[in-house]
Amino acid sequence: MSEAARSVPRWAHRKSIAYQRTWSKVIRTARFFRTTVKAAAGVVAFAGLAQAQELSGNGFLFGAPMGSIAFRAGYAGANAGSDLFSQMTTDLSLKKGDFSSFGYGLDVAFALRPRLDVVVSADISGMDKKSDYREWQDNAGKPIEQTTGFSRQAFAASLKYSLVPNGRTLGKFAWVPARYVPWVSAGLGRTLYKFKQDGDFIDFGNNNKVSKDQFSSSKWGGTAQVAAGLDWSINQWFALTSQAKYLSGKADLDLDFSGFAPIDLSGFGMTAGLTIRF
Repeated sequence: MSEAARSVPRWAHRKSIAYQRTWSKVIRTARFFRTTVKAAAGVVAFAGLAQAQELSGNGFLFGAPMGSIAFRAGYAGANAGSDLFSQMTTDLSLKKGDFSSFGYGLDVAFALRPRLDVVVSADISGMDKKSDYREWQDNAGKPIEQTTGFSRQAFAASLKYSLVPNGRTLGKFAWVPARYVPWVSAGLGRTLYKFKQDGDFIDFGNNNKVSKDQFSSSKWGGTAQVAAGLDWSINQWFALTSQAKYLSGKADLDLDFSGFAPIDLSGFGMTAGLTIRF
């Protein structure tokens, strides 16, 4: 090794060292340039996403969501339009508005197309109200009192159409939700109702005798529903939702209420809540 080293001229050795130093500088410069380009590209991409967030909903997902689940609560109106309700409001100290109540619901949606979802929903509501006969009292002059209850459990499958795009794709992967999305829906389903009364009643066919009794009826009925609502995106995962829904349908009554026409299950409701995308 020492002989070979001594056989190399000094000018050649200096030239080799200079060449290595020059090549090392070229490599470091190339690496710095490549790192700088990558950083600049990242900044540009981030700025684009940030601008998209300002123009629409906050945040983004890696691809459009497959669906969503919404939890709602609010007002569940009851039309109380059949003759059973008319009889109750005539004889007892009840009003049609008493059969409306607080309600809550759940919607599970799956995307079929960019602006079309299939939605499975459940809406639960119910009331209990004390009352007495409007024009009758017992022999002691006291009110003849009872409690009336009416509840509905409505289940339906609907098609939901967004009136504007739910969001937009940014690049190959990112999906940015729209800030506001109005929508409409329509569907069919089944509703389970329960109508019950418990308390003191007058037997007009038995010398107006007052006695304690219970009456109830519970059956399924076919129903249809239409709805319109608005989703307001909070970020990429969550949105506030509000909707107005009209339920239409009726169902038969049990023997305790024989002689009455099918009970009216229809009503208009308004609810609001939270949507979670997945």
